[in-house]
Amino acid sequence: MSSSSNNTKSNFGKWGWSMILYCAVSYYLAAALSTDTLNWFPAAFTAFHGWNENVVNLCNTMAGVGGWLGVIAAVVFSIMAAKLGSKFMAVFGNFICGILCIIFATTSNITVFLAMVVVLTFVSGNIQLNVVPNNIMNIWFPKKKGLALGWASMGLPLCTATIIVILSAIGNPRTAYIILGVLCFVVGVISVFWVKNTPEEVGATPDNEPIDMEAALALKKQQEEEAKHMTIGVIAKNRNTWLIGFGHGFLWMTTIGLVSNFIPRLSMAGVSPNLALSMLTIAALIGIFGSYVWGWLDQKFTTKTASIIYGFWYLIALLIMIFHNGSMAMTVLAAFFVGFGIGGIGNLIPSIIGTCFGRFGFIQANRLIAPINTAVRSTALVIIGAVGTANLTKSYIIFFIFSALAIVLIAFIKQPKMD
Repeated sequence: MSSSSNNTKSNFGKWGWSMILYCAVSYYLAAALSTDTLNWFPAAFTAFHGWNENVVNLCNTMAGVGGWLGVIAAVVFSIMAAKLGSKFMAVFGNFICGILCIIFATTSNITVFLAMVVVLTFVSGNIQLNVVPNNIMNIWFPKKKGLALGWASMGLPLCTATIIVILSAIGNPRTAYIILGVLCFVVGVISVFWVKNTPEEVGATPDNEPIDMEAALALKKQQEEEAKHMTIGVIAKNRNTWLIGFGHGFLWMTTIGLVSNFIPRLSMAGVSPNLALSMLTIAALIGIFGSYVWGWLDQKFTTKTASIIYGFWYLIALLIMIFHNGSMAMTVLAAFFVGFGIGGIGNLIPSIIGTCFGRFGFIQANRLIAPINTAVRSTALVIIGAVGTANLTKSYIIFFIFSALAIVLIAFIKQPKMD
């Protein structure tokens, strides 16, 4: 491995930092429009409209269905990104999500409401979480993507730390989601000027390396030509495709399972609702620091090693949640272990794909890996919906088994050395 590949200095340059900030915003919106708000909007809208309490469980199930339908969306959006670029997808995705948020907020029809849960989940979970920021990070930082993603993916735990507090402060769920919709429109407009598909188009270099532009452009052309040979058939025959798809997918499933119902699980253990909300906020704040640490571990010791450590970390987190007895000590431990892991999966998955398939090969490989990841991770909400939110410990036992399997699968990934 080259010395630059394990360089842990965050010297990304002004344009590099600009793209990292944009990706953090994209990650934030993705989390706000999908999993993180499942701690709040089902109960809030049910009370607001006077619906049956079964709607709360249906929201979890529909979000899971949205994830499964996202398997098709992941293929379509990845192909669109390969042909049209990250900027187009950023503008397109934010405007679509803005429209969906407004419908979600204003409808009084349960069927339309649940349909919006489905559509918002697979659109935001694919475009704003997977396609746009992950493409940008791999193209801008082919050698230092682990560290860059460590900074950018802070948007995920930052959302977890703040979104419920913000929505609760607004109070009225209809008003809250109208505001979210307007925010998506604003980000969509800004994306026209902010997002750059490659560093070369603004006179910058990948990883902000000190090479002249002529050499950078020649290397870019070579990398693009190599990526063209990565057909679906070639990618499907690569064992890393399936090991990443299922191995990291199982860990992502666990992340969603832990975060989406963190407050209800603590409440069932006897923790007061206010303290549970405070613990989720603290967990997410810990996750912001965790995002950087996982990125640093990725950069320093390889993505595969960081992923295996991450898997063992979640086994401990799940044991804490399974045996939580309502004590303050267990509550603090839960916040620390769950929180530290929140920001990790968002950078480990795109990083391992880019490492195994290359700078522009990421987009090609993601056409197949993203649908697998999407299908697997979305199973978390289906499991919780099927088992029932009253039996979260049973769901966590299932997640424990799959997390252990994830460690085994990841161990068989053959990570190439950086050229």
